[in-house]
Amino acid sequence: MRDLAGKEKGLKMAVKTFLKQYFKRFGALSAILSAICLVTFFMAIIPADAIVPSEAVGYTQNHVGGVHFEKADSTPAIDMSVPRNAAGEKLKYVGNFKVTHYCACTVCTWGSGVTASGKQVAEGMIAADWNVLPAHTKVYIKRGDTMIEKVVEDRGGAINGNIIDVYVPSHDQALRMGVYYADLYIEPETEQ
Repeated sequence: MRDLAGKEKGLKMAVKTFLKQYFKRFGALSAILSAICLVTFFMAIIPADAIVPSEAVGYTQNHVGGVHFEKADSTPAIDMSVPRNAAGEKLKYVGNFKVTHYCACTVCTWGSGVTASGKQVAEGMIAADWNVLPAHTKVYIKRGDTMIEKVVEDRGGAINGNIIDVYVPSHDQALRMGVYYADLYIEPETEQ
């Protein structure tokens, strides 16, 4: 980095000299516009750590998920590309699942309103293959930038493998929500 600091100083001097001469020849407005163009050009071609050396400002560079700067004496920046629970722990990726929706009507279920785990159906519950996601497993369904939390409380004859069925309060809503695919995560300590 010391070698970089010398190059940076030389570059600054060269730009300063150029601008002084340009200012004398073409006037203030042209000099300002040229300076803006030069700065933009150099910012595009010179890496960020060359412009702001990490030891000069007390920062380190973290290349996980892009360029992030963090205090040198702090814990590393959190990589937000990996979903986390409320405690900040990385969630465990289970796979890409087909997501369907059901309600407690006789078209969607036997109509009893009671799940296979013995609980009354309610929002926040899903049906899953208990060989893939055991009963009472807290799951996080991530679709795009949205992530919702649900709990496995039910199972069904058509729910095999990487399929989950999300409970919703009405049949109309179940039809509107449709079928899609989403990434599924579980708590890191949850065993499958």
